[in-house]
Amino acid sequence: MGLRPDSPAPAAHAGIGAQVLTSNGHLRWLFFPYATFLAAALALACLGLPLLRAGAGPEISHEAATLNHRGLDYLHKKQYDQAIASFREALKIQPEYTEALDNLGRALEASGKDAEAIAEFDKAIKIAPEQAAAYADKGSALLHAGKYEEAAASYRLAIEHHKDFSEAQNGLGASLLHLGKNEEAIAAFRSSIASNPKNVEAQGNLGAALLAEGKAAEALPFLRKAHSLRPDWQDMQESYASALEQAGQSHEAIAAYHKLTSKYPNQSAYWSHLGDLYNKTKKYREAVSAYEKSLALKPDQPDLLLTVGLAQAEQGKLSDAIQSYEKCLALKPDEFHALYRLGNAYYAQKDYAKAAANYEKAYAQKPDFAESLVGLGASQLAANKFEEAAGTYRKLVPLKPDDPGLRFDFGNALFNTGKYQEAAASYREAVRLKPDHAHAHYNLAMTLLRLNDAKSAQAEFAKAHGLDPTLNPPTK
Repeated sequence: MGLRPDSPAPAAHAGIGAQVLTSNGHLRWLFFPYATFLAAALALACLGLPLLRAGAGPEISHEAATLNHRGLDYLHKKQYDQAIASFREALKIQPEYTEALDNLGRALEASGKDAEAIAEFDKAIKIAPEQAAAYADKGSALLHAGKYEEAAASYRLAIEHHKDFSEAQNGLGASLLHLGKNEEAIAAFRSSIASNPKNVEAQGNLGAALLAEGKAAEALPFLRKAHSLRPDWQDMQESYASALEQAGQSHEAIAAYHKLTSKYPNQSAYWSHLGDLYNKTKKYREAVSAYEKSLALKPDQPDLLLTVGLAQAEQGKLSDAIQSYEKCLALKPDEFHALYRLGNAYYAQKDYAKAAANYEKAYAQKPDFAESLVGLGASQLAANKFEEAAGTYRKLVPLKPDDPGLRFDFGNALFNTGKYQEAAASYREAVRLKPDHAHAHYNLAMTLLRLNDAKSAQAEFAKAHGLDPTLNPPTK
């Protein structure tokens, strides 16, 4: 149906991670929960970089090494305050312990203290400038801090020191994406994958970057690979489903979203995406069922209620559709599409007064949408409100001057208000635009009779009968 706008982007949260596109078309973080949400581009997951080795600098004491390992244990458990304290204790014992400096930087970064983290990474780099990991970790902190040029430069230094450094290449790609250098970013992600085909973040980031470029078919193999490497990765599952949908593989996408809804039944968005896919494949009953599950979890979705109404109308369930449209309008009273569709539903039920009221509201919301006036005029005509209908068509005809159906309806409104000269002119314009419009010829003939032009009327009756043998002149 295409009427539902994108859902709002997720709220910001702190940290770093990899992003992929969701089925809403939004970028979403994939990896660590301390990721800073940046809606403009992808980012990376940088834990898992090679650690600085204890040999980079003086010999490490047993006590300092023990504290460093304890800090790493806390870091892996995401107990960042304890990790920071352990690394600082190690550094009190041995201030030039490069691995502890780098790990302290990582823990600070994980806590959202990017400036402090960068300072610790700089200390490690000063002591061991040949070590690639500290440059990469500094790049990660700079990326968090929004210093994308500096982040890219730091990642490039990491790669200079270790040319097959997959995680640094992935981070470079993330930085370049933030700088709008998409082609260079994609190349960096490809290099990351070439260095380590099992780098799941790089696989996902490359797929997401290609997906953002509208290259779903090209993105799909990378997202599929990432999905196979980490099948329980929720956000990658979602991105994979989105790629399948965008690549036109609707049945596979439906299967993917079924897996998501089965595993995460309380995620409202997954149910609505599943409904969208069923909607696109014209399986309206299944679409409505999925949408209703989404609404049960999150009732305040006016755009989704509109989409439900559209799917119900496609099934001919007009009463249900009316309820959905009215629920939508209760949440969003100025929703133009709901007002217009509600008018259509009431018109189909022959409730012309309610149809006209909603068409008028729709027209007030969007005066350049002529179809609202078309519905209003038709409702007024059907309710025998001919003067009102004629007024509506006077506004409408200049907007759609080449529509023979409107000229015909305008003629009908004019005829029924006794304006026979104007009615004849409108019917003549209808048959000029559509010479085979049998009923326009017939009504023109009837109008000409009212104008006492029997000869011309007979000619029009003859044309009407020739086009439709059921149309005969009235008997005397």
